[in-house]
Amino acid sequence: MPYKDLRSFLEVLEKEGEITHIPVEVDWKYEIGAITRRALDVLGEKNKALLYEKPKGYEIPIIANVVGNRKRFYKALDMSPDTFNKEWIKRTRRGVEPKIINSGPCKENICLGDKVNLMDFPIPLWNERDAGRYITSPCVITKHPETGEMNCGAYRMMVHDERSTSLNIAPFRHARMHMEKAWAKGESFPIAIAIGVDPSIWIVSVAPFPYGVSEFAMASALRREPVELVKCETIPVEVPATAEIILEGEMPPNVFKEEAPFGEYTGYDGGRVRNPVIEIKAITYRNNPIYQASCVGMPPHEDNTMRCILHEAEILSQLSTQPIRKIHMTEGGCGGYFCIASIKKSYEGEGKQVGLAILGAAPPCRWIKTLIIVDEDIDPFNWTQVEWAMSTRFQPDRDIDVISNIAGPGLDPSRPNIDNDLTSKLLIDATKPLSWKGVRFETKPKKDVLEKVIREWDKYGIS
Repeated sequence: MPYKDLRSFLEVLEKEGEITHIPVEVDWKYEIGAITRRALDVLGEKNKALLYEKPKGYEIPIIANVVGNRKRFYKALDMSPDTFNKEWIKRTRRGVEPKIINSGPCKENICLGDKVNLMDFPIPLWNERDAGRYITSPCVITKHPETGEMNCGAYRMMVHDERSTSLNIAPFRHARMHMEKAWAKGESFPIAIAIGVDPSIWIVSVAPFPYGVSEFAMASALRREPVELVKCETIPVEVPATAEIILEGEMPPNVFKEEAPFGEYTGYDGGRVRNPVIEIKAITYRNNPIYQASCVGMPPHEDNTMRCILHEAEILSQLSTQPIRKIHMTEGGCGGYFCIASIKKSYEGEGKQVGLAILGAAPPCRWIKTLIIVDEDIDPFNWTQVEWAMSTRFQPDRDIDVISNIAGPGLDPSRPNIDNDLTSKLLIDATKPLSWKGVRFETKPKKDVLEKVIREWDKYGIS
């Protein structure tokens, strides 16, 4: 059963004890960022969504860290950890067209002209060196100016004043491609931002789908029911009908503003850059809106968790013919920089062969900087097992390859030239040579005795 909106998902999380309420007044300036960061650091994968009921100066609550662990992520899509990758691949094979309706809850309040004021919403100032208040959970909605193809992505937005923001979109981002098509004609580019949406929409906005794939069609397929969209008031763009808040705007051609620093997903400040400006023309919102936000910074955090899971799923989807058994984007890997994959190896050199295929799986391959390939008997989610494979099956002079001058993530602080996104990638083949068969044996208990011990485990009194 799909969630109709953010609120229905929060109701489920409430029942399952996955939300922590903060009932006291907290300052949107730094304090909310510090509390959220501390909760993530202390609790790790056991973190909860955080509902700030009284942001200072506002009656609008803030919900942060909505899908900040794997449990809530899978719950958001009504899937289980064991079946997620298979279900993701199955449901996203074919999109389902969203449904356009006449109106929806996001139209309960409409602000136009002088009534437009971003400061009416409790947008946090997150980190000590952040240059300003940042919208960190936006679903940025655009259309190809010629074909009408829709795109929904998640990009940081710095608030400059009551009616303008900037948008951080790299050249390879699909919204940037749409914008540049309009700008090439000398036209302003219409753009909408949805905040506080059905979790399937929030998730697909982060997913690394290929160019031309409609995220709304994918969200509809994942939830097995069409997403309902309504037309904006001032621009020719459709937005989720049940969103908490909608910002409608235009990006005038070649208008940029300096923004940042901002505490990015790598755990380092992103440097000052010139980004295109959005002029906000209208704001619509629900009665008693909830402002959704994400704390970005050093892993773990919500953005990191989503990217890890989605990149794993998309690589498996693109490489279904490869002998990959499991794939793990690690929590410390900034949502995709560090990857471990297990394979069923059938010939010498296959470890590197599969590794190169993974690095070529666009677009998620762009993020990977270190890739370790292990055998299928190694669980890539168990770091001790991976260390053991690295220690006993891997030889540095034989099993390491470095690929230089290849496209990588632009926010990687270690890249040698900050003027471009070129990086190097490390491929480690930690699979055991097939020549070991019948020569080297792993130490294991007697199989039938171990099976008996597992069956009768409770009688040993070991918790």
